[in-house]
Amino acid sequence: MLRKAFQFQSLFLLILISSLNLASQHSNAYPLSTQSRWIIDDSTNERVKLVCGNWAGHLEPMIPEGLDRIPLQEIVGELVKNDFNCVRLTYAIYMWTRNGNHTVNDTLNGLDAPDAVVAGIAKNNPSILKMTHIDAFDAVVNELGNQNIKVLLDNHVSEPKWCCNGDDENGFFNDRHFDPQEWIQGLNLAAEHFNGHAPIVAMSLRNELRGPRQNVNDWYNYMSQAALAIHKSNPNVLVVISGLNYDTELQFLRNKPLNIDLGKKMVYETHLYSWSVGLKDVWIKQPLNRVCANSISTLDERAGFLITGENAVPLIMTEFGFDETGSSVADDRFLTCLQTYLVGNDLDWGLWAFQGGYYVNVDKVPVNETFGVLDYTWLNLRYPNFTNKFQLLQRKNQDPTSKLSNAYILYHPLSGNCAQVNNNNELEIGSCANQNKWTYNGSQILFNNTSKCLTSAGEGFPVSVSDNCQSKNSSWQTASLSKLHLATVDQDGKQLCLQDSNSSVVASKCICINDDSLCLDDPQSQWFQLVATNV
Repeated sequence: MLRKAFQFQSLFLLILISSLNLASQHSNAYPLSTQSRWIIDDSTNERVKLVCGNWAGHLEPMIPEGLDRIPLQEIVGELVKNDFNCVRLTYAIYMWTRNGNHTVNDTLNGLDAPDAVVAGIAKNNPSILKMTHIDAFDAVVNELGNQNIKVLLDNHVSEPKWCCNGDDENGFFNDRHFDPQEWIQGLNLAAEHFNGHAPIVAMSLRNELRGPRQNVNDWYNYMSQAALAIHKSNPNVLVVISGLNYDTELQFLRNKPLNIDLGKKMVYETHLYSWSVGLKDVWIKQPLNRVCANSISTLDERAGFLITGENAVPLIMTEFGFDETGSSVADDRFLTCLQTYLVGNDLDWGLWAFQGGYYVNVDKVPVNETFGVLDYTWLNLRYPNFTNKFQLLQRKNQDPTSKLSNAYILYHPLSGNCAQVNNNNELEIGSCANQNKWTYNGSQILFNNTSKCLTSAGEGFPVSVSDNCQSKNSSWQTASLSKLHLATVDQDGKQLCLQDSNSSVVASKCICINDDSLCLDDPQSQWFQLVATNV
């Protein structure tokens, strides 16, 4: 009898421990709140940095992409393996208001989807075909939660289709496929359905408002109604509010804030691509320091101001992206520039896109996603340097609850790596997991709380740390319009900049630091940034 009692107690303890472990796995997922410009985990009072991959589910099949390629568990595993902690999961309003009870199989048959798509889902995720679209979304959200991935549920369109064009009739309130009341109804249905569902930490109102109907008065009216409706139906989720002109403009909030009460749940979002602030080819045809500086200035003017001042609120860069095949020089240059903004402000973000392709697109055939993190097999990275390039972006570098004082990481955005000091006291580029920290007094860059400082030995020579901190060649200033060059002056008064040279850092003649329209050389090897950190 005692033995049975002991066994029962042991079993009870095992179940209790398992339950506590399961709870702890999801404790960091829900709920989240805001504290000034930061997103905070209510259970720990620590900052959460959302590092999201966009996963499309808003197109005609109305299910998240890729279920024909590999099992759902493996898709989510790819997110985990590549250090994402969040998914921006997109959906169409009509899925909730018009198609909620339709099965995936019936929809695919109605679309005349390629046989390979249906066969692929039947092979890799057979239960999905018989599900309704909402049940399929449940299955995806549940698996994301099982692997501790947070979900930002994003209303991308009303009519399920490829997004976005200015004349697609999905762009602004009272367009043919954007009835405000049906939109709010769909948001409500989604909010109520996922109320209490731990992985869903945030809901956005609408992706990329656009088109000729755009006006500020309608924006304030309908966005207020929708935000309050979501908050009433599901007070636990963050409410993510987008702006105008493909979500690049929120500057009207400077003079007239959105005066609604969402508690500590209001968050804004913005988007940026290489073509967002002008023609894409400016990244090639104009001086790169100038283009980068102008892009960052415009971003701050239109949206970045929201994270500053007494009334600061969180801002998530929910979409940015680049051609991950490496075939676009303009995209590559844009990405490196934007990295400096995301890292410098330690923004939460969402990369377009995670998916390797689509079941069907406008021509009803499977489509490769060249902006996808994964390739068309959904098994490999499309961009070989992804891990290095994104390592510091994926890390939390600022925490408002930290007791540590600010130091700096010396960051090289072109490679994504960070500067460290080797055994010869010379500066080299390597993984940000092993980076050294620095302090900067406006002149000297001091190494790791020591009296040693960064010193140039002259043009072409490795930069090192030394005790000779009062000389000219130990004084460093940001240079160029981009402020991404760190420059010193040699004994002859010649200006030299830090430059990556096969992972060693040398002092070299500065590239295009003056605003010269004829200077089109690529300065990215000389871009270094002092990134503040207190973690």
